[in-house]
Amino acid sequence: MVRQKAGAIMPNITDYVRWYKDAGFDTKPFNDVDNIVLSQLSYIDFKAVLGDYYVGGEDSMTFTECIAKFGQSGIPIEKQAPDDSVRFEKLVRACASSKRFGSLKITRFTDMYSDDSTIQFCATTFSPVDTEGTAYVAFRGTDSTIAGWKEDFMFSTTLTGAQSLAAVHLGAEIDRCGRVITGGHSKGGHLAIYAAATLDPDRFDKLVHVYTNDGPGFCEDILSQGMIDKIDPITTRIIPQFSIVGCQFEPHITDCHVVKSDKLMLEQHELCSWQIDHGELSDAGAKDPIAKLIDDGIERWLKSIPLEDRKKFIDALFDSMSADGTRTLQQFSDLGLIGWERVFRSVIKDDATIREIVAALPDQMLFQGEGKKITSRLFRWKIFKQYMSSELAKGLMTILIGLLMFLIPEGFIFYVVGAALVIITTFFVSATIRRLVKDKWNLNKHFAYAVLSILLIAVSLITFIKEGALFVMASAIFGTALLAEAYNCLNRAKKDNWKFRKIFLIVMAAVWAHCGLFILFAPENTLKFYILFVGTLAVIEGVSRAALSFHKKNKTSAKAK
Repeated sequence: MVRQKAGAIMPNITDYVRWYKDAGFDTKPFNDVDNIVLSQLSYIDFKAVLGDYYVGGEDSMTFTECIAKFGQSGIPIEKQAPDDSVRFEKLVRACASSKRFGSLKITRFTDMYSDDSTIQFCATTFSPVDTEGTAYVAFRGTDSTIAGWKEDFMFSTTLTGAQSLAAVHLGAEIDRCGRVITGGHSKGGHLAIYAAATLDPDRFDKLVHVYTNDGPGFCEDILSQGMIDKIDPITTRIIPQFSIVGCQFEPHITDCHVVKSDKLMLEQHELCSWQIDHGELSDAGAKDPIAKLIDDGIERWLKSIPLEDRKKFIDALFDSMSADGTRTLQQFSDLGLIGWERVFRSVIKDDATIREIVAALPDQMLFQGEGKKITSRLFRWKIFKQYMSSELAKGLMTILIGLLMFLIPEGFIFYVVGAALVIITTFFVSATIRRLVKDKWNLNKHFAYAVLSILLIAVSLITFIKEGALFVMASAIFGTALLAEAYNCLNRAKKDNWKFRKIFLIVMAAVWAHCGLFILFAPENTLKFYILFVGTLAVIEGVSRAALSFHKKNKTSAKAK
């Protein structure tokens, strides 16, 4: 048994491989950690040396031989996923130099990708040298392609190409290999469950075990809980403490383990960060309460959106990311603000339905949909509807705000921000107390809400007690609002065909942006002058909007005559 020194950093799966490098599966049987290792190895881009489709037969390369071929060909070993490739390479090298993993044969490899059909599917079969042993069919998780990520989101709306391919692939591997274990990480775990649950009875009898490593579950329309119950006796689910991906449409698996990670929050999704204790998974006991809050909110959000609207949102989001031939997340990241502006315009500016979907996410996460009830009442007001649809009304309101800034005391902005903070804190704390009372003060169930309530109270107290804290918070909020107005001016400039008006809006956007950045860093003694300057800008902006409204109205009337 491997022992750790007191106070030492907790080992991970690479350490596990080094510890048991000389142990064959005949002396140390296959276990949960081996499953994690092989699920991680499935992210290797084997097609660089094996091609898109490979069946090796008796002459199949061992894992060690395959990695050696990478070196001989001068091909770097990179992880086909947007996370820690350095740590991943260390794991691969350790496996290749070990007897336990290096002697495994890669007997089949399949890699399929299609932008048009939104398919990203990859599977690798690791077989022992002894052909009578049990093979491991590993389904790869999501890679760095936009199509792969879009397909993940499609799991909540429809049967995907990868799910269908996984079902066929697993059946074929059972026919070819006999006894099989299957598993995968993230999307790979999801595919392993789907493929196992849809096997016919004869093949299912040859399935030894199923693993899902932080893999999401299923929309009821795609795979019912009854189908999952069928494979439950031979299935193991492993998630990190801060699991988000693996808890969407959370699959109910009896044998579920929560493992410790040496990374924080969303980064815990990476398998190489999962910790090992004396050769076994390091038990974390329970999920992080903040992660549970986020998981519950996202699931409520998804379930609150009609199926067709979900599809519409997914198409808008990922089609805007992949516009102009952008294929991977790295390529999208390289676009910088241009790419994000394109997404923002697509998912928020251009479609009212999608705007409502996006707005519903924080509402479901923080207020369980209560915020929507308040805003829906507001939108029922006739005067509010008229304001939202009238450029003249927006112009007049902007003028009014500008004039008020000449009249209000210079500290009024602090009072507004302070009052807003008190209202938000009171609302959230009251909602938390109502939940606790409803569930007879079951703190475990609402622990995350209780923590957030305490944090809001702490922030409020610090803001009002600590000197200068209210100014910092007010400056941040006010500055962000002005930067948003700068973006609004730029967006209107794009749509305006009148050259003079377009130039004016671009200039206004630049001035608003400078004002927004200035207030973020300005000293408090400049506030009075700043408010007067911003008030003047607001009046100019309001007059221009009102004038444009009159101009359009007169133009429409002239055409009608």
